[in-house]
Amino acid sequence: MNARLTLVAFCMLGSAVFAQQKNTATAQQPSKAPADYVDLYIGSINPKTRSTQPVIKAPGGNMSIFPAFNPAIEDFYLSDKIMGFPLGFGTLMIAKGDALDPNSRPSRFDHDLETATPYYYQVLLEDPNVNTEYTMTDNAAIFRFTIPANQATSLVLSVPGNSSLSGTQSILKGNVPSGRRGGPQEKRYFHAEVSKPANPSGNQPGNSGNTGYFHWAASAQPQTVEFRVGISNVSEDDAKATLDKEIGKSTFDQVKNKLKERWNAELNLINIKGGSERQRGIFYSTLYRTMVLRMGNVWDTYRSAYALQNLIRPQETVKAINNFIRAYETSGWLTSSGAMIGHHSTSVIVEAYRKGLRGFDVEKAYAGMRKNHMEATMIPWKDGGQAPITELEQCYFDKGFYPALPVRADAGKKDEVDKYSRLPYQVRWLPEVGVEETVKEVDGWHRRQSVSVTLEHAYDDWCLAQMAKLLGKTADYELFMKRAGNYRNVFNPAIGMMAPKSADGKWVAPFDPIFSGGFAGEGYFAEGNSWTYTWHVQHDVQGLINLMGGNDNFNRKLDSLFIVGHRPADKLAFLGQFPDMTGLVGMYSQGNEPVYHIPYMYNYSGQPWKTQSRVRMLMDLWFDITPHGISGDEDGGATSSWYVLNSIGIYPQNPGSTVFDIGSPLFNETTINVGGGKSFVIEARNVSKQNKYIQSATLNGTALNKPWVDNADLIKGGRMVLVMGPRPNKNWGSKPGDAAPSMSAL
Repeated sequence: MNARLTLVAFCMLGSAVFAQQKNTATAQQPSKAPADYVDLYIGSINPKTRSTQPVIKAPGGNMSIFPAFNPAIEDFYLSDKIMGFPLGFGTLMIAKGDALDPNSRPSRFDHDLETATPYYYQVLLEDPNVNTEYTMTDNAAIFRFTIPANQATSLVLSVPGNSSLSGTQSILKGNVPSGRRGGPQEKRYFHAEVSKPANPSGNQPGNSGNTGYFHWAASAQPQTVEFRVGISNVSEDDAKATLDKEIGKSTFDQVKNKLKERWNAELNLINIKGGSERQRGIFYSTLYRTMVLRMGNVWDTYRSAYALQNLIRPQETVKAINNFIRAYETSGWLTSSGAMIGHHSTSVIVEAYRKGLRGFDVEKAYAGMRKNHMEATMIPWKDGGQAPITELEQCYFDKGFYPALPVRADAGKKDEVDKYSRLPYQVRWLPEVGVEETVKEVDGWHRRQSVSVTLEHAYDDWCLAQMAKLLGKTADYELFMKRAGNYRNVFNPAIGMMAPKSADGKWVAPFDPIFSGGFAGEGYFAEGNSWTYTWHVQHDVQGLINLMGGNDNFNRKLDSLFIVGHRPADKLAFLGQFPDMTGLVGMYSQGNEPVYHIPYMYNYSGQPWKTQSRVRMLMDLWFDITPHGISGDEDGGATSSWYVLNSIGIYPQNPGSTVFDIGSPLFNETTINVGGGKSFVIEARNVSKQNKYIQSATLNGTALNKPWVDNADLIKGGRMVLVMGPRPNKNWGSKPGDAAPSMSAL
């Protein structure tokens, strides 16, 4: 008996020592600078569409460079060739010989002979045997090419056919049209110089535009040639002045080292302590991608990328909003959601204004938002103003929902085939098969997405209502608050989920919440199904809980989301219909943005410990520092910002508000530089892989018993302490009234 007790005691002591060693190792300081943790190839193999690219850009800069890979290969890490290096106004490439034939320029390369960092890129281009390097500043770049002995070599700059280009033996300059669709059209001017005069050089015709050449004859010794270029929106002379100012006589290594210092300072705007090497690598890689991509399509980035930016670089959001307003002044339409749905520039503007950001014309912004909400089409893939108001929008205005096509009377034949994916009906359960569109403006591929359009516009209407209230526009506030409740009109109580209605107000039937909607679900949903969009009520979670009959029913349904399967179709058939639904956990799709707020809904239904468990599992399962490290579309930093915020323990479930919901941080301590010499610290005591549950919390020394904090708490600086443990404290943050505010009352 004594021996047995001794053995048990020894085992317990060993476990305690192991746990202490593990926590001590976790709490150690990072061994590298932040920029050295960044993996530029994270997510460069994508399960659905084109992957991420190893982009280099100075913090807040106007120029970005990356290797352009073989366009036939969508997973860029797997590319066999580099085609050139896009500079934002043209593409640069070096090649053996005269390189007059464009097909002779692409080169093989090897990732093992490549270096990709936020501040420096290097690769051996194997076909010309030229070592190629580049680094940059805000508006200028410097390339360095090492040319082997006894080889004639050409450096080629290709620009679009409607550009202006001229050159000498050592200079190329010109301009190219620039500007996004629906936005103001401008010119991008450039001035480039080489360190060694070439002969011949100048302007040569290319197959698809103008092409400038620098050619160097073979030399008995290896040659090193630098190419320096500056850009401007003003003139060619200003581009030269920019080059002289930002690079001037600096050496390549001086420019590289300065950019490295800048990226370390930028990434240190969020300073982390603890975590594993893997977690730190994912954190800094995703933080870098969020920063360098500022910002993509607002349909994606409104969800969390702007909330992150508002904390650490609010001036960048102000800049983006002023660009929205410029587009409104030029085109008559405020920047919308591009090739998607919703008017989510409204969310971006309202969130910024509610969080105290200024520096833009709020009345003009409001006018643009209101025009979008009242006059712009809601049809998917028809950005604001590109199609007139149709009967579909009128149905939303009059009846409070976007109508779906009714089911054809003879639908249901088992031998039917969906015209979009060509998969058999019996596998797909598609009652809408064969129904022809009646509104000519609707895109024939992406269709109406009627339920998603209703839900995303109801959210945007809520956002606009908040701005109307702040600006004293009472009538507008009442109008848009009424429309904010339109989500209720597509909630079918018979199935407890969101479902489509035809214009006559009848539920479309038969309807299956997994399979109905056709290819990508887009007859009724945006890149998903009813399980994806039933939860898309960010502004009124309590209202959705009420519709479902209270917390218990809501939690059972939410639990089911993470475990429901896709029978009778097998996994490949399901993904064939829903290619966007990658990173699946049940029907939750970590690879696509519309689900990103869902794990935080437990914070509103009395079970915040489930939020803590879910977000930990999702971070660990679907992110890594490998080419497979992102489980779906990156979409302008949206996916990366989800990881960044979740890993430090907060997330904007309802981004149009000022609330950050609390999750489960990975790091012992996170310090957020919120500007003005202030910082907000999130301390997670005892945190580890097992210790993921919040036991108690304080905010600036005062007990915090609610699972959320306000943006105002963060930007004034302070400290939130979360005491973590291995089992959930089901009393913390779970009482009625603990949840963040919703549009509806309890």
